[in-house]
Amino acid sequence: MTPPPPPPTDEVERFTSGHNVAVDVAAIERDLAALWRKANTGSVSVTRACSWNLVVHTSTDAEFKQAQPLADALVASVPSRTVVLNDRPNATGTEVEAFVTANCKMLPGGGKLVCTEEITIEARGRGGEHLPSLLRALLVPDIPSAVLWSDLPPNNAMVAELLVGVDRVILDSTRASELFRVERLGAQVTSRVADLNWLRSAPLRLIIAAAFDAPSDPAMLFKLRRVSIDAGPDADSSARLLIGWLGARLGWSSPERHTERGARGWTMSRQDRTLQVELRAAERGLTGVTFESDEGVRVRLDVTPSAVTIDTQGTKRSVPFSQRSDADLVVAALGSRGSDKLYQSALHFAVELER
Repeated sequence: MTPPPPPPTDEVERFTSGHNVAVDVAAIERDLAALWRKANTGSVSVTRACSWNLVVHTSTDAEFKQAQPLADALVASVPSRTVVLNDRPNATGTEVEAFVTANCKMLPGGGKLVCTEEITIEARGRGGEHLPSLLRALLVPDIPSAVLWSDLPPNNAMVAELLVGVDRVILDSTRASELFRVERLGAQVTSRVADLNWLRSAPLRLIIAAAFDAPSDPAMLFKLRRVSIDAGPDADSSARLLIGWLGARLGWSSPERHTERGARGWTMSRQDRTLQVELRAAERGLTGVTFESDEGVRVRLDVTPSAVTIDTQGTKRSVPFSQRSDADLVVAALGSRGSDKLYQSALHFAVELER
C-alpha cells in the first residue's frame, strides 16, 4: 500500500487541504480570519459556506476519530461551521488547545473552492470548564446551532451550559439502557431533540407499514393478539422505540408488565381487544417482527442488513433494505425529520415500557 503523501509545509495549503493548523486559544477567530484572507490571495477563489453551527462533543478516541470524516461528509449537503469539543477530564497535559482546518470542495468547472470550517478544541483535566464560554464565542450569529453526541449527554452543569440557546440536540439512543433519560433531556431543553436511532429505523418502519397494504388486509393491525420482536442486547432500545411507534400509531393503551415475561413482555389493549407484546432474545441486532391476529393470520418480517423478507401466511416477498450512513442520518436530523412529532409520541410510549 502506498503511504499517504506528507502534509503540506505551507500553513495556508495545510489549512485548505484539510490538515489541522494550531491557533491561539485566546484569538481563534482572529487567526482563522487571517488564514481565510491568505487563502483568497491565491489563484483559486475560496468561498466560505455556512448554514448551521454544528457542535460535535467527543470524549473517547473512537468518537474523536469519527468526527473528522463526518464533518467532511456533511460539506456537500449541510455546509456548517463544525466545532469539535474533545473533552478529556482524566487526561493530563495542556488544559486547552485549539486547531482549525477547512473542508473544501471544488465546484464543477473548477476555479472556485467552496469551503466549510472546522474548529477543534482539545480540553484536558479542568480545561473542560472553559468549553461553554469558548463555544459561545465561536458560534456564527444569526444561523441555527446543533449539538451532536454519539451517545447520551451526561446530566451535569457543563452540559447544561453547552445547550443554552441551541436549536437542536442530536443524540443516538442506540446504547441507552433507559430511554426515560432521553425523554427527560427533551423536557429540560427548549431545543428539538433528534435521535439518530429513530431516524435509522425509518426504512424498516416504512416496510412494516407497507406489509399491510393491499392485497394484505390493513384491518389486521386492529385485530392483533400478539406482536413479537426479536432483538439482541445491542438493539434493545431500537426494539422498544419500534413498540412505541406501533403503540402510538395503533392507539394501544398504556402497557402493563406481563407476569410471565417480566421486563420483556407487556399486555396492552385497544378498545375491547387485548394483545400481548414481547421482546425475544436474538444474538445481535433487530432480526425479526411477527404479527398474529386473533383470526389466526400471521405476518412475519425477517430483517437482514440487505433485505427484509415478508411472510404472510406462507407467501413470501423480499424488499431491499440497507442501513444509512451516519452522515446521512445527521443531515436528516438537521432537516425537517429532526423535529418529528411522531418520535415524541413513540418515545413516551417506549418509556412507559420501562415502568
